[in-house]
Amino acid sequence: MNSHLDPTDLGILNLLQENGRLTNKELAHQLNRTFSPIFDRRKRLEEMGYIKKYVAILDREKITTSLIAFPQIALTSHSEDALALFQKTVIAYTEVLECYHITGKYDFMLKIIIPDMHAYNAFLRQKIAPLENVGNVHSSLVISQSKAEIGLPL
Repeated sequence: MNSHLDPTDLGILNLLQENGRLTNKELAHQLNRTFSPIFDRRKRLEEMGYIKKYVAILDREKITTSLIAFPQIALTSHSEDALALFQKTVIAYTEVLECYHITGKYDFMLKIIIPDMHAYNAFLRQKIAPLENVGNVHSSLVISQSKAEIGLPL
């Protein structure tokens, strides 16, 4: 935990994780503080990068019938340049929701969204396989999701 964060800062962050639309007035009320200090603290938390952005979380199942897949990719070269090039390339793909550099048998794990298995096959063949230094790819497809929490425990 960062030593720059006091209980009021943590309270602001917790409340905004639950509802990013809260006004400073609502935050102040819920934290039993006055408006001005909450306004200043929220602005400081944004400027310091604790709050990256505000977004709406959409219900994927109401919008699309697409699949979620987690391909794990082993590279053949582990130089800093090879890792950086792979990462830079894959994060530009619209299908990629998340990209992790990981330990173990594989070097990267991606979370991707694709319309169907044909699109997944095309993604692997046309976008992943042609990349320099790609070795093995192991895929896991999501059958169901029982939890999707984006808030961090503070």
